[in-house]
Amino acid sequence: MRRLRTLPLTVAILSAGLVLTACGGGSSSDSASAKDSSPATPSATAGSGTDTAATPSPVDSASAATTTNGGGSSSSGGSTGSPASSQGSGGSSGGQRCRTADLAMSVAPGSGAQSVGSAGPVIIKMTNHGSRSCTMKGYPGVDLVGGGQTWSLSRQTSVAPHATTVAPGGSTSFTITYMPYSAGSGRQLDVKTIVITPPNETVSTDVPWEFQPVLLQDGATHPATYVGPVGS
Repeated sequence: MRRLRTLPLTVAILSAGLVLTACGGGSSSDSASAKDSSPATPSATAGSGTDTAATPSPVDSASAATTTNGGGSSSSGGSTGSPASSQGSGGSSGGQRCRTADLAMSVAPGSGAQSVGSAGPVIIKMTNHGSRSCTMKGYPGVDLVGGGQTWSLSRQTSVAPHATTVAPGGSTSFTITYMPYSAGSGRQLDVKTIVITPPNETVSTDVPWEFQPVLLQDGATHPATYVGPVGS
């Protein structure tokens, strides 16, 4: 009979042990959960580290300094280039252009038609008597005046104009090609004066005409008398 009573007591003790084991298992699970949740704090720190990385690093700062230095170099280059630009402005069409007041104009030797019925050149020399270099580009305006008539000459478009810089005391030239008048060839223009206006100027200079009368072709599409660009 005593053995029969011992069996229930043993069962009761075993049951109590199982209950304690189950409680201990729950505690371990909670601890594991706590461990699983604990990395959230370092994760937030890593996120904070990412935000910090968005600020310029020493490498980025060096790059910025290089860019600044590059800008400084460009600025320095610009300063170095200023005198050249200042000198070059005289050589640019928008800078120190040649003004009529600074140009002395005359007929160069070797001008004039060599025979009747053949076109001849009148070379106009333009000398810079100013104190600075100047530039011209394009065609001068040329009027042949005489006998109460004025003929504004056409341009020689087959020759492209280019910028020509003239130093103080230096000179350049352009050419008037003309057809002398001969009896029965058409209308005659007894030229007395060449009225010359430099490119981009409005003030003109008069130069005497010292050659034969000219065949007047002011209504022709391709007249035999025309003017070339400066420097040609």
